[in-house]
Amino acid sequence: MKIKFDKIPSLLKNVPLSSKSQFQESIKPEEGLVIAVKALDSEAKNNILETTDGRLGKLVTGDIVPAVLGKRRALKEYAGDIPSTLTVGDELYWLCESGLVGEIKGVNERWGVPIKVTVLGVLIKDGKTINIKDFAIPWKKEVKKSAPIVAVLATCMDSGKTTLVCKLADHFHHNGLKVSGAKLTGVAFMQDPFKMKDAGIGTVMDFVDAGLPSTCGNPHDAIAAACGVITEINKTHPDLILAEFGDGIIGEYNVASILTHPSLKEHIIMTIVAANDLVSAWGAKLKMEELGLSVDVFTGPVVNSQTGVDFIEKNFGVPAESNQHSIPKTISILKKKMKGASV
Repeated sequence: MKIKFDKIPSLLKNVPLSSKSQFQESIKPEEGLVIAVKALDSEAKNNILETTDGRLGKLVTGDIVPAVLGKRRALKEYAGDIPSTLTVGDELYWLCESGLVGEIKGVNERWGVPIKVTVLGVLIKDGKTINIKDFAIPWKKEVKKSAPIVAVLATCMDSGKTTLVCKLADHFHHNGLKVSGAKLTGVAFMQDPFKMKDAGIGTVMDFVDAGLPSTCGNPHDAIAAACGVITEINKTHPDLILAEFGDGIIGEYNVASILTHPSLKEHIIMTIVAANDLVSAWGAKLKMEELGLSVDVFTGPVVNSQTGVDFIEKNFGVPAESNQHSIPKTISILKKKMKGASV
């Protein structure tokens, strides 16, 4: 049987799908599996669909689209899981604009309820079901060699990580360095990588390129995918890699697991943490020390006023700088780190 799609979401960016694809009704649910769904209700709050070219459009009632099974654990939006069984006619939820679907496990009351979809079948090619892992870069157990890595972390989502990455990229790109970018944790969404490219980063890769719809699954898979991404990026011979870790240092997206993997950790020359308030900044400092890492700079909403900058630098002994304007302090510190790494 064949099915015609109205739109194709960004999670399928590496999967060569045509507007018409073959599908079957027998489904064995697993992470990354590509299924066909039909939108049921466009009155829900989240009916945004991000297409493979990055455009943010709408998923409207009656739309037939391919979607990907996966997990999500967002504190501010939705939490969802892969169902243990799945049959045609079952209802799932649109967990993320990129085309992630699954059972709903939690909704932030201020965010509202996501749009429902009904399952039509699983996509097949040459008699085999399609999984985004089938079109992924190779996973790696370790990173053998790498350009220096700057780890940009946060205490929670939407804290200013991408803003900081873009300012660093813009400066070093315009000063003659070849800068690459990585999004190593989070849930699939192309807007951050596109912002990085706009800031002058030539090569940007994320965990979706390694076949993961999110990184809140198996920690060993998340680590192997991250090592694969960094290994692949290094094939382009960058001078510097700016690695953004989506979500928070503490949480279910395996940030700490990846951050402390020995072969990745040894290449990190600087860590920057975006924090929302003083308590979260204090907790991040303690957690990073527990992980065997230090915080080199604090950024984010907590230091968008001089009061926050002064308090952190006086009481935590860590440089702090807002990312809302120029970031000379952060750039100066990174230049010294890079000099020490012989870049």
